[in-house]
Amino acid sequence: MGGFAFYGPDSDMGGIPTVEESLVDLSTNPRFVVDVPRFETLTYIMEHFPQIITDTHEETILDRAESSSLSKAVLIVQVVWFCTNCGSRLIQRLPLSLLEISTAAHGFCTLLTYVVWWSKPTNIATPTIMRGKQAREVYALLKCSHVEYEEALEMAQKRAAGDSSRPTGAEKVILAANALQHLRHPQEPPGDYRSRFFGHRSNTIPGAFRCQSGDLVYEMIAIPVSSALYGVMHFLAWNDRFPTPLERVLWRVSSGVITLSGIVEIQLTVAVLVCSAEEFVGMAVFILSLTPTAHVVSSGFLLVESFRQLFFLEPAAYQVPSWTNYWSHFS
Repeated sequence: MGGFAFYGPDSDMGGIPTVEESLVDLSTNPRFVVDVPRFETLTYIMEHFPQIITDTHEETILDRAESSSLSKAVLIVQVVWFCTNCGSRLIQRLPLSLLEISTAAHGFCTLLTYVVWWSKPTNIATPTIMRGKQAREVYALLKCSHVEYEEALEMAQKRAAGDSSRPTGAEKVILAANALQHLRHPQEPPGDYRSRFFGHRSNTIPGAFRCQSGDLVYEMIAIPVSSALYGVMHFLAWNDRFPTPLERVLWRVSSGVITLSGIVEIQLTVAVLVCSAEEFVGMAVFILSLTPTAHVVSSGFLLVESFRQLFFLEPAAYQVPSWTNYWSHFS
């Protein structure tokens, strides 16, 4: 959402803002733009230049949230009420429609999302600008082209070797060299210059695009767990009444595919990375490419079938559980 950003001149105008210009509030000057770094770029800044990250307190973040804890709590109560209503229907042996089951699956996932994102603000319109002399130097480094980066790296290496002469050259290169001096081990940039630090510029800085092992572990856990939780909820309709026997079979198969898709995807990915047999790897890659398609097709069938069954509901599906008369709620 653009939480942190730089404020400087447009790439077409060239140049780097002065210290005074970098400290002023956002203006309507057409020569200046707000540059929002990509996530990989911000990770690089946090690793090598954490001092330029603006100190942001929790109260400041919460103040930007559009939804309060009260509104979130009301929504959670409504979702819990609906899920409890579905459980009550099963206890009283009242049939559940497929649409109610699909809604309960989405509602259950919504509860987990709200718990995890309870303090997460949404739709922040104004980013937090990284300001100051060092932020100005890092901004110049990120805007350097390949040639400018080579010049800045050479200048930084000379300074590290003890050269105390006054630097000459473009202001951007001098500022970038100042930023590179803070790096312990400056190195040649990778050969791929198509990577983007900002949405409209091609730059690359060493160390900015490393794979984060912690993120990979989270993905390997989140993908199978989320798909399994969503798919298992649809097994509540295992013995439900369907328009045709074939649709009952397809519903069961689709629920199983969604439940196992995440587990299969992670297992095949690990197998491809570990196994050296070419035949097995080729088959695993083929199955891996079909897994997302099977997941999407199965989800689409469950959605369509949920609405189709509404025309074939039995009379008991319209009965309301008795306990709902004693629980106040909003409609």
